[in-house]
Amino acid sequence: MLTAFAVGASWIPLPVIPDRLLTRIRGAIAQDTVARHGLSLTTDARALLAQPGGDRTTFRKAASLLTREVLRRLTPAQAVAAAACGLEVYALGHLLDRYITNVRRTSAVRIHADEARRVRDAIDRAVRRALSPSLRASVTILPGGSEDLRDEFTRWIDAFLLAGAAAPEYVGRRLDVAFDETVATGFDHG
Repeated sequence: MLTAFAVGASWIPLPVIPDRLLTRIRGAIAQDTVARHGLSLTTDARALLAQPGGDRTTFRKAASLLTREVLRRLTPAQAVAAAACGLEVYALGHLLDRYITNVRRTSAVRIHADEARRVRDAIDRAVRRALSPSLRASVTILPGGSEDLRDEFTRWIDAFLLAGAAAPEYVGRRLDVAFDETVATGFDHG
């Protein structure tokens, strides 16, 4: 649901509000994720994890605003930008959980800024890697029925609906593989 909020926030045409909303949404996701594992975040760690787009400089924000205003008239292009924002928010929660579950070695209850910075860097790199066409994620093969009595139109509609329903799992598998590769090739456990 918070990913949907992030996608909605990216559609707001005011220059400051989308970033502030995204920061709040990302902060809530980070807080909830670590709390589910009995951990806590320092204020600095939450701020690092909550920042939209790891390297958002003033120039990049201005370019993003200008692009958003130009693309506002081209709704399908804005939809792609909003989906990218949603992916970034989804990846934060999904990969932060994966980090805590599979990678984190310390038994400390608190996540400090240094650890949050390393995790954030790994998450940002994994998101970029997940978008690479060369990445090979595991494939889920569903068993076929013994007999298909649907007409052609119904088959196409069913395929479209099922592909949409499977998209989050597919994205999650790609993020998992990308994150695991990122961690294996140089994650400092500090």
